[in-house]
Amino acid sequence: MNYNVPELSELCRNLNYKYAEGSLDSFGIEIDRVVLVAGAGIIPDDFVRSHVIINAHPGYIPNCRGLDAFKWAIHEKQPIGVTTHLIGKYIDAGDIIERRKIDVYDTDTFHAVAERVYENEVSMLVEAIEKYVPDNVTLILPDEYELHKRMPETVEEKLLEDFEGYKKLFGIKRE
Repeated sequence: MNYNVPELSELCRNLNYKYAEGSLDSFGIEIDRVVLVAGAGIIPDDFVRSHVIINAHPGYIPNCRGLDAFKWAIHEKQPIGVTTHLIGKYIDAGDIIERRKIDVYDTDTFHAVAERVYENEVSMLVEAIEKYVPDNVTLILPDEYELHKRMPETVEEKLLEDFEGYKKLFGIKRE
């Protein structure tokens, strides 16, 4: 299934959202605005404390936090998923707006699942604005799951092999 997700700039234009690239300081974002974040990395604490910031994370929080979450989920046999959440004190933790597990089928390729994760990440980010209600979020704090760093090459080299094992364990049979 291919949803033909447009580029973020086009998506924002279609929804009448302001789209900008650059440093946060250059945007002059008012304090009472809700901010959607796509691929911003670590955001300065003063900006986080003064804004409501919604992030779409390509991992099922709290199981896979940090960088390369999709890859780590496969390697560690954790649920593959996407989470929209408010950015707060902890990296990829805090107030959850929505978590969605991504089905993996026995006929899937690694890249097909990666594309489904991305498509869900974009659609959930757009939907998060409407779903976000301050009193209707679920707090999830970091616990026994580690914050991942970039996956080392030695682990990544085995990722396609790990993916085949993942499908054998969790893949849904297609009739």
